[in-house]
Amino acid sequence: MESAPARVEKLPRSYGRTYEADLAAIARDTFAHNPPDACRQINNEEWWNDTQSLAAIDLSIDGGFSPRSREDARSLRRALIEIFITMRAYDERNETGELVICQLRKWIDSHV
Repeated sequence: MESAPARVEKLPRSYGRTYEADLAAIARDTFAHNPPDACRQINNEEWWNDTQSLAAIDLSIDGGFSPRSREDARSLRRALIEIFITMRAYDERNETGELVICQLRKWIDSHV
């Protein structure tokens, strides 16, 4: 199984979102040798708190609502939740990120 950071890199990249994919690649590489530093690195607006953040990407829209793009969107949401849980395990807190993760979970639960 691919790791969550690898999925967060791969999926946006496959939809032409190079900048966001590069952010995930940096975090993935940092996590391999320094998990606490990686968690500090991803605890920022580019990941969670902005309308242009990684967590705001909706691959189903980017992919024209095709069945594949909807599944990719769900996979990205699951990976972001996993990353956020890991970030919290390393004592990184982000109040806006908490709200984002709640919304991502609701979308997954409702099959959006």
